[in-house]
Amino acid sequence: MDLVEMLFSTLFGLFIIIMTVITVVRKLKLGIKNHSEIQESIDLLRSRLGSPREDYHPDDRLCERFREDIKNNSILTALAHDILDHCSRQPWDITVRTADKLGPHTAGQYSVKDGHGEIRISVGNNPYDNIILSVLIHECMHHFLRTSGIGFEDTHKNEVLTDTAALYLGFSRYMNKGYIGVGYLSYRELLYAEKLI
Repeated sequence: MDLVEMLFSTLFGLFIIIMTVITVVRKLKLGIKNHSEIQESIDLLRSRLGSPREDYHPDDRLCERFREDIKNNSILTALAHDILDHCSRQPWDITVRTADKLGPHTAGQYSVKDGHGEIRISVGNNPYDNIILSVLIHECMHHFLRTSGIGFEDTHKNEVLTDTAALYLGFSRYMNKGYIGVGYLSYRELLYAEKLI
């Protein structure tokens, strides 16, 4: 290797390092603090599910009923089944119940007992349909991922995976509409994840 080739190789290596540092700094400046978890989630979903799903289009009559009676548990359960059917058609053992308040900074909770899933959603006094729907989608993703055996050991990584799965499975439109302040990923991170998908 002559001096020119060695100099070129060194400069090229330095260029790659500088570009990597610039990319990381830009991501951090833009508020993309979970970029590695997002990429890891996308890689896991791609390996387990294949290509991303097409956009979700809910049943119009069901959505109309939901907007008319946002606190109705049977309508919310039917909507959860519709969401989960978009992910994978199978019998879903899950119910949805509303609560006035679940706790500080808690919009929804998912639990499972004896194989039966339950979602609780905080509706409060002034429920906003787009927020309720995005919370319902997030909690449904917990159920889908659990029943599909997809997940991480780490709790934070699982929450990032849950938000990322909602995008990967075609719910971007609804997540972007109502997800401000209720998800684990920031709005900028949702947009970033969408671009990666």
